[in-house]
Amino acid sequence: MHRAIRLDCFQNLVNYRKPSSFIIKETYPLPPYSTVSGMIHAACGFKEYHKMKLSIQGDNKGTISDLYTRYSFSAGARYEEGRHQICVKDGDNYGIFKGIANVELLCECKLIIHIVPEDEADFEIIYQALKNPPTYLSLGRYEDIIDIRDVRIVSLKEDEEVLTNHDMYIPVSYMGEEPVEATVYTLNKEYEITKQGLRRWKSEKEGGRVKAYYCPPHKCLERAYVDDTDDEDVVIFA
Repeated sequence: MHRAIRLDCFQNLVNYRKPSSFIIKETYPLPPYSTVSGMIHAACGFKEYHKMKLSIQGDNKGTISDLYTRYSFSAGARYEEGRHQICVKDGDNYGIFKGIANVELLCECKLIIHIVPEDEADFEIIYQALKNPPTYLSLGRYEDIIDIRDVRIVSLKEDEEVLTNHDMYIPVSYMGEEPVEATVYTLNKEYEITKQGLRRWKSEKEGGRVKAYYCPPHKCLERAYVDDTDDEDVVIFA
């Protein structure tokens, strides 16, 4: 592995939703691998899953809580006046609840993403798609527009005794037996399309999920890749 696509981007307010959060839409501190992969697939117009290695790191200025309009309904629930706020007429009258709920937002999120596609033929396609995206790209919610500050091809070299510069996802498997004081997240990465045409996230055993530490900056690593930028940012793929 000698080169990668480096993406520097910024988002003002963003939510990378945790799938298990419903009452309050909580956010991961960095976008999970599946979210970044989805954005790349959208930029390239890929209709099938293309495998790629991703390294994700960045910084933010903390979180705030915001309100949003929430709609909820049950399949086949009949409209009841005084109980439902909205009536949808589709052969019958169905009831929908309308209310407000809270969403957690990261503030001023700066991201550095390194990408290495498994298929070498995808390298130039991804690079050009991120340099000249066909439309405004979002990362997180649909409305979380991403400001791409820089896209470049960087060289990677393996080095010893390196320090991370930013908050970073580091796969648990990468750290081996070394004890790490950090939050561990199980992050989705790969999916497959079932016979019914539905998307199914692969399990950890299938390589579709990654257990990763969320590590703060200045983490010392015995050995890791670094890129050839002035900051020599550490690159750890999953």
